[in-house]
Amino acid sequence: MKHRPELDGLRGVAILAVLGAHTGVPGFADGGGGAGVTLFFVLSGFLITSLLLAEREKSGRVDLRAFYVRRALRLFPALAAVLVVTAILLISGVMPQEARDGTDYGIVFVGVICYVANWVFVAGQSIGMLGHTWSLAVEEQFYIVWPALLLAGMRIGRARLAAIVLLLIFLDTPYRLFLDLNGGFAHVFVGTDSRGDALLFGCVLALLETRWHPIVGWIGLVGVGALAATWPGDPGLGAQILFIPAAAIVSTLAVAGCPTLLAWRPLAFIGKISYGLYLWHGLVIWWHLPWPVEVPLCIGIACVSYFVLERRFLRLKDRFGRARTATAPPPPRPTAPTAAAA
Repeated sequence: MKHRPELDGLRGVAILAVLGAHTGVPGFADGGGGAGVTLFFVLSGFLITSLLLAEREKSGRVDLRAFYVRRALRLFPALAAVLVVTAILLISGVMPQEARDGTDYGIVFVGVICYVANWVFVAGQSIGMLGHTWSLAVEEQFYIVWPALLLAGMRIGRARLAAIVLLLIFLDTPYRLFLDLNGGFAHVFVGTDSRGDALLFGCVLALLETRWHPIVGWIGLVGVGALAATWPGDPGLGAQILFIPAAAIVSTLAVAGCPTLLAWRPLAFIGKISYGLYLWHGLVIWWHLPWPVEVPLCIGIACVSYFVLERRFLRLKDRFGRARTATAPPPPRPTAPTAAAA
């Protein structure tokens, strides 16, 4: 899959929505980070599916072992660093008291390392300072399950598989309503099954090779911005059923028609460091600094994380290439013609 810098810029939009909401930048709602996280989900579904399909078309197969090694090298080093710093803050007594109260960090660390932090939260356990890792768990669970399902589903063709995935997407909203009516607010907001529609929308875009006019992308971006400005911090029944699917739909439009203007270098750079920025901002915000201090501080820490830590493993990740087409051995070199042949 050819690199598209505008998608880096779109990732930058997503993380800025999260950062703006969580640091209290004027104009962002308390729950506005939900719009950015949903955009991340759609992008992940689209990019992972596109990469897997491109590898399959080029080589006729997908090296799943190499895929999972690349994912681990991309995701775990920075997360491990965050866990180490969190442990140091806890042991040294520097961690804010509100991040300690009611949180069993032994359970939380295990949940985060195993990428099930969202289900730890659904079970009623506070995740404390690592609360933002619920979305990492959702994505990792998707990475584990989707590649095998995709390869199996491709036997029936892209269009049919996309139709089945769309059916699952449309079933997700009534499923969320059922969960909410039965007291499952936490499940609705952080469950892999209840937030999977955004990831699946991205998968459908990749399956159908959808590339719409940039005006569609701008409409989606306006929608993401509107939700980031209005999403309530503690949405009730109606708000959840409205905001979560709305975010998935407008994020899908933003990805499908992603304008090339988003390749603007500063925005694309923010997109490149977005993973570290998401991880580290979740620690910084517990000190409740003024947003003009908090935002540049988070970006600065993310830059250090990217250039000092993450890029080392990204270079290592390149050693685990995608599957290559098996090549036939070269034909034998022709010998000089003999007198009889002549």
